[in-house]
Amino acid sequence: MAVQLSLPVPITRGQLRRLQALWHRWTGKLGLSRAADRKLRHYFVERFTAGRARKTSELSSADATQVIARLERLVEPMPAELAEAAGTAGRQGFPERRRVPPTAAAWRALWACADALKMDRAQLDYFIRRHYVSKGLRGVSDIRSMADLNRVLWGLKAILRRGPRPARAAKKSVRKAA
Repeated sequence: MAVQLSLPVPITRGQLRRLQALWHRWTGKLGLSRAADRKLRHYFVERFTAGRARKTSELSSADATQVIARLERLVEPMPAELAEAAGTAGRQGFPERRRVPPTAAAWRALWACADALKMDRAQLDYFIRRHYVSKGLRGVSDIRSMADLNRVLWGLKAILRRGPRPARAAKKSVRKAA
């Protein structure tokens, strides 16, 4: 009689996204450094799986389901209408019915995009003033809602997706010297 051993199915991409979203909702207010956040996450993964996995990348699909279920019980649920309002605020065709304050995660995403573009505060203020003055934004200090923050964030993400533009060469003058 042959015994067939099967390897555990690794964590799926969807499970990983769900786990990360729940983790950040649960620990987002702690203000941990990346290293401390990672260390704490690995500690809880090891505890929730009874030592079968020491870090997120070692989770099997079944263990990931258990960890996600435990995190769902720990995270206070966000009202559905608030989640939708935060995600669609500022988008064309979605009127802002509720003024939702910007979340810490959205601020981190904004500054991460600005850092990726090598923008400091003054350059970000200039970008906002140049592109969003019609919406009443003149700088970072004028961002008061998720709609405002999403507009700026989507603009920065578009620049990142497009990539760096080649430097323009100076055009030769067609005028003849007199």
